[in-house]
Amino acid sequence: MNSNINGRQYGVERTGRGEPLLLLHGFTGTSGTFDEVLSYVTGSYDIVKVDLPGHGNTGPLGTISMERFCRDLHVLLDRLEIEQVHLLGYSLGGRAALSFAMLYPHKVKSVLLESASPGLASTEEQLARQAKDKALADMLLREGLHTFVDYWEQIPLFHTQESLPEERKQQIRSERLSQQKQGLAESLSGMGTGHQPSWWEQLTTLTVPVWLITGVEDEKFQNINKQMSELLPQVHWEEVEGAGHAVHLEKPRIFAKIVDSFMLK
Repeated sequence: MNSNINGRQYGVERTGRGEPLLLLHGFTGTSGTFDEVLSYVTGSYDIVKVDLPGHGNTGPLGTISMERFCRDLHVLLDRLEIEQVHLLGYSLGGRAALSFAMLYPHKVKSVLLESASPGLASTEEQLARQAKDKALADMLLREGLHTFVDYWEQIPLFHTQESLPEERKQQIRSERLSQQKQGLAESLSGMGTGHQPSWWEQLTTLTVPVWLITGVEDEKFQNINKQMSELLPQVHWEEVEGAGHAVHLEKPRIFAKIVDSFMLK
């Protein structure tokens, strides 16, 4: 279904019964990103999947900031009559889930963050990342989606996906190629790591339970999540052997067990 929120059309799916679990995908992903994981979970949950701004059935909305998206998400939860929700977010979706929990903690029961970060700590880092994301957005608009996806698949962050079965790699590529270049460019400009608020200094104030998931082969996010785990008051950290950045794609059965443990904790 589509949901009109503050004049913006979001792609939203809701299925199942039980505790409410809201899923937020990563950059170039869609609300279907976690479908294989969901096929392995044993618990029964009220699943809400949202296509992030610029992605999937939401598509281009203009440049939407992280704060504005979180406000829209708050409206959506009220419309769905969900008083409190468990959040699961991957990468970009993890940054969005954490941002929502920081801004609206009264709406959140707990948070499961896969390969996520609280943003960048210094203004210098933020400005450098903004310049990098602008270059990526310019590439998208100038050279098109296929050229960008060819580039994106080769960045070091995703090197562990090279060992996935060919059919699985093609599914991931098809999801990326299903996007619109304008939407992805807007996502980089509005919700990129360099543009969002930095939550590093406020992590100690977040009182809801937070679970972290990282792949052991993802050195960058292993380091980030180690720092996060030392700051969050209620934290549990799962490190998955043999996986890189996208644990849910590389180890879906293990990821499903973690989701069940998280929801039944």
